[in-house]
Amino acid sequence: MPTGATETVDVVIVGARCAGTAAAVPLARAGRAVVVLDKTRFPADTLSTHVLVPNGVQELQYMGALSKILALGPAKTMYLTLNDGDLEIRERFKPFAGIDYGLCIPRDQQDVLLVEAARDAGAEVRERCSVEQVVWRDGRAVGVRYRTREGDFEIHAKLVIGADGRKSRIAAEVDAWTPYRASKNGRGFAFRYLDDPLGGDAPSEFQIYRANGNQALVLPSCPAGRTLVVHMCPAEDIPAFRADPEGSWQAKLDQDPLLRRRVGAATNMSKIRSTDDLCAYYRRSSGPGWALAGDSGHFKDPVTGNGMRDALRHGRLLGETAAATIDDSDALDAALRRWEKARDKDTISTYHWGNRESRPQATSPLVRAVLGTFTGSEEPNLSDTFNRARSIESIINPARLARGLLRALRTPGVDRRAVLREAWAELPLEISARRHRLLDGFRSTKPTATERIGWSVGRAARPPSWRPAADAETPAANEPEFAAPSRATHDMPGCVE
Repeated sequence: MPTGATETVDVVIVGARCAGTAAAVPLARAGRAVVVLDKTRFPADTLSTHVLVPNGVQELQYMGALSKILALGPAKTMYLTLNDGDLEIRERFKPFAGIDYGLCIPRDQQDVLLVEAARDAGAEVRERCSVEQVVWRDGRAVGVRYRTREGDFEIHAKLVIGADGRKSRIAAEVDAWTPYRASKNGRGFAFRYLDDPLGGDAPSEFQIYRANGNQALVLPSCPAGRTLVVHMCPAEDIPAFRADPEGSWQAKLDQDPLLRRRVGAATNMSKIRSTDDLCAYYRRSSGPGWALAGDSGHFKDPVTGNGMRDALRHGRLLGETAAATIDDSDALDAALRRWEKARDKDTISTYHWGNRESRPQATSPLVRAVLGTFTGSEEPNLSDTFNRARSIESIINPARLARGLLRALRTPGVDRRAVLREAWAELPLEISARRHRLLDGFRSTKPTATERIGWSVGRAARPPSWRPAADAETPAANEPEFAAPSRATHDMPGCVE
């Protein structure tokens, strides 16, 4: 195609990782002309927890990528365990679509197979394409302009999907950069790959280790016997990880004897990668001729392990929605809005859970007592919070909280007044999370007790080239108009799907 040429397709998608490829597959299968643009050349790594539990693995099956991913040789993970001192919970995952295991695949290996799945479905995926602008006509998004080494090009489309991550150019272009709801995160994120010291004896478990405000994930199911270890530590620890990676790594092991016993003898360790830029948010995610999928529109703390699941699931649902309505612009816009509303309903419980878990503090007697109510059975219960089999509120429900409170008050030597003060302080968080899920309207801006002020998503890469009129329901944000840029992710692209 000559420089400056314009082509016309049904849908153009910006971003070719989880959400973008998941949206492309049903559109292409429906016979729609789909072009996916990505600035990266695959394979390429990205910041991620990597975790997919059965609810997420089924999405790989739906899009036709699972067989190739299993051919990489990863171990199938059947269990979730949580270790906090002498407290241990072990549960087997609930199956979805006949899948009873989770996976942990390095993103440079996984995402290239997602791209292949999109191509196999009939989508055209173009790499090393930098999108510069959204093209508008009469207030409606009708395409994008992008740049390659060969020159500048333009694609016109009935729908523009932004699936380009937290630092989304499309979000800025459609004037949705500043979230209408967000929360400051107290946690940072540091991870590395290693050869598992247990080798072939590594358990079939996603393991969580909690100690002194740190939460570590040990994910022993990567291909070739590799294991991923993630520290979700206080955000103020990240500068130390950058200044002295190995010293910080050892300090985290020394804080938790159980974790040190598990991975302290590991060898062949990769460099440590980290970020402290993890603000949780919701952006307005649909409008005339456009939609935001994956982290472009919604992000929550990685401690929930649900980023990829949500990107794949709601990317797929977006593609299915658009495929059925693409030829009628009014019907398409209404369907996109319904899709966004359904995404929010599905994710809001986990958003509030992530906000609460992003307080990096030692496990209190009350929390230990509540967690203790999950011990004694391998039936899925706590693991359903990660597996999204039920809402968080139906798992950690008032009856369970009351049982935990009574257990805490009966614990020998416990400070009962401190327990009661904590329970009283947590009550507004419980009430507001439930209120938001059940009573507050779509795109509600009513504050909740789980959200913390002081958040920032930084400034957009550049001001939007054209700002459409905002929806009447879109509020003024509580972030300063000219917020300082958030700290850059260390050695990683700005994506956490």
